Amino acid sequence: MANESLNEIKEKLSAFIETIDSVNPETTDMADIDEWLEILEQLEAKVKSIK
Repeated sequence: MANESLNEIKEKLSAFIETIDSVNPETTDMADIDEWLEILEQLEAKVKSIK
């Protein structure tokens, strides 16, 4: 169970990093940043749940 959760976290984090790497700062707005912060909070909660 924990291993599956860890793999899920890794996949989500990888997708997050790809998204951040492809961001155009000229077109990024606060809504985008808020969405990314929410994703990070979800990842943090998931990590805490498997500790």
